[in-house]
Amino acid sequence: LITDETQRALGGITDGDGICTIVTPHTTCAISVNENADPDVQTDLTKALRAMIPNVRFEHGEGNSDAHLLSMIIGTSLSWPYKSGKLVFGRWQGIYFIELDGPRERKVTVYVT
Repeated sequence: LITDETQRALGGITDGDGICTIVTPHTTCAISVNENADPDVQTDLTKALRAMIPNVRFEHGEGNSDAHLLSMIIGTSLSWPYKSGKLVFGRWQGIYFIELDGPRERKVTVYVT
């Protein structure tokens, strides 16, 4: 979960409304919003994502084409609203950084408009 880090990236905005865009420049990870209350959701989603990739014979030499495919399906960026400097979420929502081929050192950038 990177919700808190994303909120901090809004910095000193206290009265503005707008959109922040969260982006990762990596092709084997993703960004999404989902439930952040029950840690079993993360485990369940991980199992489901793994099950989405059938026994495909990928040719890519690094052996991580499944991570590339899931990254493309989920997406590497997310635009989210903020109001009065606070991210606008439903009761259980949080922002996920989804590592599909790690652990590795990764970068996430938040653009605020």
